[in-house]
Amino acid sequence: MRNAAAWPAYLVAAVCFVIALISSIANISLLGQLKQEQREIATLSERSTALARNLVQERTALSDVLDTRAHRYPIGGGEVITHGNRIYLALDVLPEPPHGRVYQAWTRARDATKMTASPTFLPDARGTALVLLTADARSAVEVSVTLEPDGGSKEPTTKPLMDAPLTSQ
Repeated sequence: MRNAAAWPAYLVAAVCFVIALISSIANISLLGQLKQEQREIATLSERSTALARNLVQERTALSDVLDTRAHRYPIGGGEVITHGNRIYLALDVLPEPPHGRVYQAWTRARDATKMTASPTFLPDARGTALVLLTADARSAVEVSVTLEPDGGSKEPTTKPLMDAPLTSQ
């Protein structure tokens, strides 16, 4: 009789154990999903920040390039544009470089004897490129473009394809 009275209690305990086990498994699964969603949110947040930063840079470039107070210097199939301390290289008829080569911009500062490397770049499908150079426009006196190996170089390895002295207009 005693064993018969204890049986329902054991059954209730077993059911409670199963419910607890299933709940724990569900919680572990939900925690995994939550962590995955948090990683995705962090990735999307980083991407959103990068896109916002890029948009600000593009708006600044557009404003600088269109500003009537910007200084313009002809170079090859385009122009060098200075505005404040920024220098832009705006080219509109640039052929695609040979395989394994890229275009690289160079600047020379006042009183410097060597050219300083600026970014490498490729034209788009229409042959256009707008490149923000790394030099300070207030001290730069010359901008050149050369054809360099992929990844660029620390010093020009070819004769300049384009050259623009930045003299007062």
